[in-house]
Amino acid sequence: MREEFKASADAPREPRKTGAFLRQPRVRLGAAVALAVAAGLIAWAVIGSGGNSSPGTQRSTPAVAGTGPVAVSPSGLRTMSSTLKQPIYWAGARRGYTYELTRTSDAKIFVRYLPPGVKVGAKGANYLIVATYPFPNALNGLKAVSKGRTIPISGNGIAVVDGSYPKSVHLAFPGVDYQVEVYDPKPATALSVATSGDVRPVR
Repeated sequence: MREEFKASADAPREPRKTGAFLRQPRVRLGAAVALAVAAGLIAWAVIGSGGNSSPGTQRSTPAVAGTGPVAVSPSGLRTMSSTLKQPIYWAGARRGYTYELTRTSDAKIFVRYLPPGVKVGAKGANYLIVATYPFPNALNGLKAVSKGRTIPISGNGIAVVDGSYPKSVHLAFPGVDYQVEVYDPKPATALSVATSGDVRPVR
């Protein structure tokens, strides 16, 4: 995630090769767009999908109604997850924090943790973000591009640090067709949160 902002929300493009790893394509987010979380560029893993897709590609995701950024409570996250019939991953409750949710038109969901005094839609890539991306067979795909550099996490999942961009840690779990990304401006915090066992679907 660069410390800059783009007034666009580009849909992912298919990578030219599997070696693109976790860096391409990027999801562009900006405060000037209704679907943005004003969090800059979040690295998005391009990894193998399940089914009949070839390695390094993913199935297209049908367009959905985007929303946000909006402030939601934990119960609001649960209601949205139930309504959308898809998991929303987060890092658990934090006293005094505002949970800012954005859903893009390609069904990616971003939960940004805003500390006391920070308003929804605030500019800046200074806050913890947990993102949930639709991605069939995410676990096997992430393993395929990790070159063995995986970190076991609770739930029998794995974490992979983007070596060229350690502010982002990518997670996948068995039987879950979603990939999770944990971003924090401090790489050590991103890794700590990602491997803490607290990153899980809101219940």
